[in-house]
Amino acid sequence: MINTNQILQILDSIGQEPSEAIESDILEFKNYSSESALHNAKDLAEEISALANHKGGTIIIGVRDSSNVSECKWNDQLVGFNPVDMHTTRERLRGKLKPFINIELHNVTHSGKPYLVIKVPRCRDSLVATASGKVCIRDGKSSRPMSPGEIEQAVKGLQDYDWSSESIELPPEEALKNDAVQEALVDFASRRDLPNLDKGAFLEAIGATHNGVLTKSGLLFLGKVEAIRNHLGRYEYRFSRKTSAGKLIVNDVWEDCLWETIKRGKSHFDYCNDIQPLTFEGKEYSIQLLDKIAFHEAYLNALVHRDYAVDGMVSVNFTGDRLVIASPGSFYGGITSDNIAKHEPRHRNKALARMLMEYHLVDRAGMGVLRMSVNSLRYGRAFPSFVERGETVEVAMQGEYLRPGIFVMATNNEGVNYGIPELLILNSVYETGVVPVQFLTKRLGVVVHSPWDAVDRAVQKLNSVELCGTRAGVFIRAKPEWNKALNVTKAFRVTPASQKHVKLYQYLTRHGSATNADIKAHLGFRHTSQTSAFLKSASY
Repeated sequence: MINTNQILQILDSIGQEPSEAIESDILEFKNYSSESALHNAKDLAEEISALANHKGGTIIIGVRDSSNVSECKWNDQLVGFNPVDMHTTRERLRGKLKPFINIELHNVTHSGKPYLVIKVPRCRDSLVATASGKVCIRDGKSSRPMSPGEIEQAVKGLQDYDWSSESIELPPEEALKNDAVQEALVDFASRRDLPNLDKGAFLEAIGATHNGVLTKSGLLFLGKVEAIRNHLGRYEYRFSRKTSAGKLIVNDVWEDCLWETIKRGKSHFDYCNDIQPLTFEGKEYSIQLLDKIAFHEAYLNALVHRDYAVDGMVSVNFTGDRLVIASPGSFYGGITSDNIAKHEPRHRNKALARMLMEYHLVDRAGMGVLRMSVNSLRYGRAFPSFVERGETVEVAMQGEYLRPGIFVMATNNEGVNYGIPELLILNSVYETGVVPVQFLTKRLGVVVHSPWDAVDRAVQKLNSVELCGTRAGVFIRAKPEWNKALNVTKAFRVTPASQKHVKLYQYLTRHGSATNADIKAHLGFRHTSQTSAFLKSASY
């Protein structure tokens, strides 16, 4: 970025030569008659888009185009621009861009005249378009819309970019927090059995420095608050807990490095996570209000996947029986709220993710969403929801709500490892006694690739349920001897033809179609008329 002294030197030069000769691929001059004209100008958003998609740059408002100056009176180019409300102007300009970017506005005074300076950062993890959808690029001293081919190439160039791996010219010994570095070093050395590891080798090993030069991920992870704020941005964190009765238990807002932020967030969580007694079928159990694993995965995901190219707050809001964790930024790398459970992991901040992997804080296999789901279902709760709201991703999970039978069965499952299919089935038949197989396969379709096979295997693993069928379809029901444990008060009745419906459904699911003769043989009917009558009565 061009600093203030350089801007003053540029304005000096404009008084002596055409402004067009001074403009470059990172410097643009504009002139507007008023604040209203600036806000209504379409070309300004396009210039910002072009600079953001190129190298970043600076726009100086208050310089007349040299073509509008007569007789080489270059000093007439310096018209100035009356001061504006910085916050309002910044937000209105950001509102004309998709996505929002962290532009900076400053006033400078030259020869008694004010000028507005707009500093545009290079946007490395996405292309910046105008609100109308125009994607621009800097072409020499001019800005123009990108062609479809240029957009395609530019998008491909974004895929390997990692903001967190960039170096930053700060001495590590001055920018990093000594206590955090020492704690992290001791932890790392004990994990790797490296008792004589020195600080420099440790910082290189985890990626906090590269050839002795500090990285942005290193500063984020172990840096001093002032260094992070001055050289990266202002990143705030919040944890609030309000009971369903409205009592505020925790409301903490802070700035710190991620090493301290992780500890602080977990400390608040542990403080709020009461242990409660549970009695089920005459036995005593202890249960925590919230699941530690589900919180850990959601909280660490918010920290590692957030967009650090913009300011913002990672917040944990636990209100009543709902826990919501919000992280600035949008979904990344093709991930959406619909495919997040099945999509291959994508890290916006790859260097930061690798650093947290060294401490087993982030999972290498991208299993965080599945762990959140499993450990919510163990309590008898719904799947976590993942929603993108504007420039924020929110993860919402149920808290406090508990189905005792599900928790006890999932905890005391005699060594059987219950996964999402098993837990979803148990939750679905709890109290109702029965669930349609099609409902389960639809729900499981968002987390597994072969939902019917997952259901079939899960039923075989569970002692408490069975497949059954009627003319209306195929279901999973609680076995009568398990109705009490699953709080089922009305049993689902089956007919003698139940297993024939199940066998037909299994056959059609696997093969897609069948002839009358195939079905007759598979179901064991003696006559074709029996097969026809059976099929005619089956509405599924």
